[in-house]
Amino acid sequence: MSDVRAHYDESASSYHEQYDPDLIWRNAEYPANFFRLEKVIRILEDRGVSSVYELGAGEASPIIRIRERLGVDIRASDLSPEMVRLGKENLARHGMDPEWLTLLDVEDDAALGAEAARVGPSDAVIALGVIPHVRDDDAFVAAMAQFVRPGGSLILQFRNAMFSMFTFNRLTKEFILGEIMASVPKTFRDAVEEDLDVRLAVDKPPKREWDKDAPAYDEILARFHNPFELADVVRRHGFDSIEYGWYNFHPTYPMIAGRFDAKEYREAQIALESDDSWRGMFLCSAGMIIARKL
Repeated sequence: MSDVRAHYDESASSYHEQYDPDLIWRNAEYPANFFRLEKVIRILEDRGVSSVYELGAGEASPIIRIRERLGVDIRASDLSPEMVRLGKENLARHGMDPEWLTLLDVEDDAALGAEAARVGPSDAVIALGVIPHVRDDDAFVAAMAQFVRPGGSLILQFRNAMFSMFTFNRLTKEFILGEIMASVPKTFRDAVEEDLDVRLAVDKPPKREWDKDAPAYDEILARFHNPFELADVVRRHGFDSIEYGWYNFHPTYPMIAGRFDAKEYREAQIALESDDSWRGMFLCSAGMIIARKL
C-alpha cells in the first residue's frame, strides 16, 4: 500500500478542509465527505452508540466531530504517518488524548489483531474511504468485525459501481462488459463493445491529476464496489440487518454538469443529499453499508 500511503501523506495538510462547513460553497470540489459525516453521525446517534472505532481516520477530523457531537468514547487508526502525526496534534488541540489515534496498516493481519485486542470491542466500527484501497474485501470486513461487539454496528463506505449506469462514459462500458456481461460469450460481448464505443463518451472521465510529488487519487488502487456483492461479503462475516446510505449525489451525469450555473448545481446536489430512496444507488458515486453484528 505504499502508493496509497504516499498519496494520503501528501493529502494530510488539507484533509480537514473537506469537513469544514465554512468551505461548502467556496471550495471548487463538492464537499461530499462533509455530508457523509453528517449521515454517519445521525446513524450513530439513532443507534445510541457509546463507543466508536474508526479505521482510516485521516487526521482525526471525522472522529473528533463524532466525539464533540455525541460524547462517545473514540479510538481510531490510519495508514499514513503524516495523517497520524497531524491527527495527534488535532486531538490535543481539541482537548482529547493523542493516544486515541494509532498508526495501523489494515492489510497487516497481526497488527490488526493486536490493535483489536488492545482497544477491545466498540459499539460501532466505521471505515470511510478505506475499502477502495484494499485488495481483499473478505479480509478487511473480517478485520472490521474484530472491532465491534455483538449487536454493534458496522458502517462501511465504498465507491459505488452502480453509478456507472448513469455516467454514460468509459466507466459505463467497463461495468457492462466486465460485470454485467462477464459470463456472456465473447462474440456478443465484442458486438456490444463496438456499439458502446459509438454510444458512450468512452474518452471520459479524464484521470485526476495534481501538482504534488505523490501519486494522485486515480494513480493508486481505488476500486469501485458493487453494493450487492459487498453486502454479501458483510453477511459472510457475521452481520445482518443490512441497509444502504447514499451520498455524493449528481443531479445530472457529470460530463454535462458544466452546462449549469455552479451555485445552482451545488444547491441541487445538496438538496438531494436528503433523498434516502433507491435512486441514490444510481445518482450517487459513493455509498455506505450499515449493518448489525450478530
